[in-house]
Amino acid sequence: MFRISTFFRSHLHRYSTVIQSFGDQQQQQPIINYLTTSLKFSKQDAITLSSKGNLTHLKSTLNSDLILQTLKNYGLTLTQIKQLIFSVPKILTCKAGKTLEPKLKVFQELGLSGSDLVVLIRRNPDVFGFGLHTRIIPGVNLLKGYLGDDQNVVEFITKSRWLYCTNYSMKRLSTNMQMLKDIGLSNERIVRFMLSNPESSMVNTKLLVDRLKFVEEKLGVSPRVGSFVHALSVALYVSDVEVEGKMKVFRSFGWSDSDIALLFRHQPYCLNKSEGNIREKLEFLMRNLGYTPAYLIRCHTFFTFSLSKRVVPRNKMLMILKEKGLVGDKPMLITLASYPELKFLDYLRGFEGDVPGLCEMYMDSDLRRWILNVIIGVEHDELFKQ
Repeated sequence: MFRISTFFRSHLHRYSTVIQSFGDQQQQQPIINYLTTSLKFSKQDAITLSSKGNLTHLKSTLNSDLILQTLKNYGLTLTQIKQLIFSVPKILTCKAGKTLEPKLKVFQELGLSGSDLVVLIRRNPDVFGFGLHTRIIPGVNLLKGYLGDDQNVVEFITKSRWLYCTNYSMKRLSTNMQMLKDIGLSNERIVRFMLSNPESSMVNTKLLVDRLKFVEEKLGVSPRVGSFVHALSVALYVSDVEVEGKMKVFRSFGWSDSDIALLFRHQPYCLNKSEGNIREKLEFLMRNLGYTPAYLIRCHTFFTFSLSKRVVPRNKMLMILKEKGLVGDKPMLITLASYPELKFLDYLRGFEGDVPGLCEMYMDSDLRRWILNVIIGVEHDELFKQ
């Protein structure tokens, strides 16, 4: 008896699940049809978006039409609208005139349009649930007070999730920026700090105090030094333990603490590199090429270049030219490593008469071909035209 009842219960459950699923699909049908016909989504994407955005309750597409037209009125192309809806499908449930349009107007007046609007909304998907007069406008006005012009405000808000900041967070931003002003940073440098990493502006004030002390006392970087803002931006996201681990790597190659501090002062972004990355670069630059700490401090940009994609390949080309007696002590590797890709290829092309195939040898990398052909838009054959 027990087995029979269990059997029927399980099949009844499966049957009811199928019925519910069928009912859900029927309920979704109007919005699915709208997404496939008006916005050209595939049926599978339309079904996914309907569920993801909780759009099943939409009986009419009239409001969706208004949303679509409003977005077009603010300069968004159909492709951008699709990107937006794919990321934030619940935008179709907004009230076009009461919610969507007034907020888009604020952003448009700042100078946001098209792709910038898409970026802003995708990073802040709950933007249309925030109060216009309690959150958005006060936030924009606060940022204008520190950043000055609208262009800086646009850069700040498109690089961050600032709309998720509570009123307390925005007050903390004010406290933090005042602290930077008190230690002697000019408005221009405060703007640079805010734009380099917007989230840094709103970190816990106690953390900011601690890292200000760390940058000045541990790294020896004064607020008067140009690299202070960069050093602070990095220090906010690197712990003392991590810094000590990286310093140990430098010490293992004969660097003194004063050498390390001087390097960090010139190139704070060394702190962003992993211990393995630092070790690999020092191994090549010091043990293979014989460079000293003093030289690497002067040529600190070596630490910002990729070893495998830039420094090593260009060093190989330089060695070939030296072996052929085509160059002397100059140019130095640091100079060639600093060249943009096309400029370096132009440099190599000048030696093609003496070393046929030199450019081809340098280009013998799928990644480098892809960078030039796709990103820069240079066809491979064009590189070797005289």
